[in-house]
Amino acid sequence: MVEIPDYLLERSREARARFQGTDAEPVEQTAAIVESSASNEETVPVKTEAPEAELEKVEPPKPIAPWVEAAKNRKKIPVWMAPVALFLPIWAFMIWGTLEEPSSHEEGPIAAGGEIYNQCATCHGAGGGGGVGYQLNEGEVVKTFPDVESHIAWVVNGSSAAGTPYGDPMREDSQRISQAQGVMPGFASLDSLQILEVVLYERVTHGLQSPESLEAYVIWAESGDLPVWEAGVYPQLIASSFDEFLESNAEAEEAYEEALEEATG
Repeated sequence: MVEIPDYLLERSREARARFQGTDAEPVEQTAAIVESSASNEETVPVKTEAPEAELEKVEPPKPIAPWVEAAKNRKKIPVWMAPVALFLPIWAFMIWGTLEEPSSHEEGPIAAGGEIYNQCATCHGAGGGGGVGYQLNEGEVVKTFPDVESHIAWVVNGSSAAGTPYGDPMREDSQRISQAQGVMPGFASLDSLQILEVVLYERVTHGLQSPESLEAYVIWAESGDLPVWEAGVYPQLIASSFDEFLESNAEAEEAYEEALEEATG
C-alpha cells in the first residue's frame, strides 16, 4: 500500500473545508479514514465473472432395426442343451449300431399284404379288432383258419350264407357262424399273389403267427409260380398246388419241414 504524505492530506482537508465552509478535520482522523478505506478495498474480494459453460449437444439414439430387436427378444438356447448337443453324435452312433436288417415281415409279400388289407379294414377294423366283421387280431383269425389253404379259400369265396358255420369246426370258443349283417364278400377280383399276400399279413399281424413258420409260403409268393384262384376254389385244391411247388423248390420244402418240426415240438 502506498502511504500518502501528511502535507498532501492537510492541503486536501483545507481545500474541502473551504469548499464546504467547515473546519478542517485532524490529519490523523483523515489519514485513518483513508487507510481504513484502502484496507477495506484490499479485503473485499474482487468478483470475476466466470465464462458461461458451453452446452454439449447430445444426439438422439438411433432407432433399432426390427431384425436386431427380434434377435434380442428371441428365446435363447438353455445352458443345459450344450452337453446334450455335444453327446448327440455319440448317441446316434450307438443307436445305429443296434439297427438290424429288416426281417421278412417288414418288407416283401407280408408287408405288401398290409396295403391290400386296407380293403378289409372297413369291416374288420384297421387293427383287426372287428366291427361289422369278426375280430381277427389277438390270434382269432388263426383259430378260425388253422392252415393257410383254408384261409386263402375264405378270402377268395367269402363267408357262407348267413346262419351257416365256417372255418375250423373244432375252433376254440365254438365255430364261427355267418351273420346277416357281417357276411363277407369274396375277393376273387384280386389276383393270386395279392390274395396270398393279404393272407400272410393277417396271419402274422393279427394271428400272431411267426414269419419264420410261413417262410415256405413267402417263397411261393416270390416265385411267381402261383395258380389262378377263382370263386369256388376249395382248400384241398390249393394244398395240392402248394405240394407241387414244394416238390420243385428245395428251399421252400426245407423251410416247410422246419416249420412242421417247430410246430410239433
